[in-house]
Amino acid sequence: MMTLREHIRRFTGTPSPFATEPALEPIYRALFQRELAKIGEVDDFFPVGGAANYSLLYLILQVGVQLRPRSVLDIGAGQSSRLWSMLHRAGYVGDVLTLESDASWGARIAAQVDHEVLVTPLASTRAGGRASLTYDWPRARAGRRFDAMVCDGPNGTRRHSRSGILAMLDDTLPDDVVLILDDAERPGEQDTVTAIHKRLQQLGADYGVGVTRAAKTQAIFATGAYRPAIYL
Repeated sequence: MMTLREHIRRFTGTPSPFATEPALEPIYRALFQRELAKIGEVDDFFPVGGAANYSLLYLILQVGVQLRPRSVLDIGAGQSSRLWSMLHRAGYVGDVLTLESDASWGARIAAQVDHEVLVTPLASTRAGGRASLTYDWPRARAGRRFDAMVCDGPNGTRRHSRSGILAMLDDTLPDDVVLILDDAERPGEQDTVTAIHKRLQQLGADYGVGVTRAAKTQAIFATGAYRPAIYL
């Protein structure tokens, strides 16, 4: 069976499938602004520092406009939250929930969006057989099934970073789902990319995987009707 790295290497055609390509950032900026203009919106985002970069914003925009998810889980409040809110107001996506661990930052972003920002202090739990400092996933779930998830929080760790997302990958996972993990160029997130790959295999999911690379790298997992997301 092909390993995850072999699968992504085959998809990207590069020996370093998670490496960033900063030179592509202006291209994604141009693409993002072009696609925003098509829906009558302008680029007032701030993709700097630790915020969502243009390749992630472009992915979110394309998933929203082309695939129309019914329920979105936005993990880590920030520029992605503002974009999901824009897409919700325009009628492209259904319900949106943002998870955030910092109360003051959560309140700041909540004032700029039209959906719920759920602030949950980080707590230690076990995910994928490992201890992880992560969100209150039962509160996030609360009877909901998300068909689009973007994981850009909490702050990264050296190993097994953001592995708490594994708590959302169980037998209640919809048949059609897309999961985007940001910062996949970092070793800690690469551990979690591998763990997601294994979990989806355990669930017997028929999924595709791809990467988008610019100033940062995003790993994309998609099943069913959302498989085109790996080619956006």
